Amino acid sequence: MKKKLITGLLTVVACFTVGSTSFAATATTPSPSATSAETSNVITLADQISVPISLRVGESITVAGSNFWISGDYGGIYLNQQGLIIGLSPGVCTVVGYLPNGDTVLYTVTVR
Repeated sequence: MKKKLITGLLTVVACFTVGSTSFAATATTPSPSATSAETSNVITLADQISVPISLRVGESITVAGSNFWISGDYGGIYLNQQGLIIGLSPGVCTVVGYLPNGDTVLYTVTVR
């Protein structure tokens, strides 16, 4: 179960990371004689990515990213700088990390 969850989370993060450049189109530049406003067809990825995580007390998961910290309430988890999250007691909290492309990832961790 843990391997499937980790694989799924890493797949989502990889899709967002790769997708941020895969779907980008070239910007169109109007000719000097055009009277309409300049438009751009570039699609950009949001700066924040939200990922829900559900753990039972005693379960653990390692998440993608770096420079992790807990935002707000402690929520009954253990977190280290390598992204290891261990459910210690029931609760909900948000773990924040940064992806290599500069995006922020928000892991909403629910421990049951």
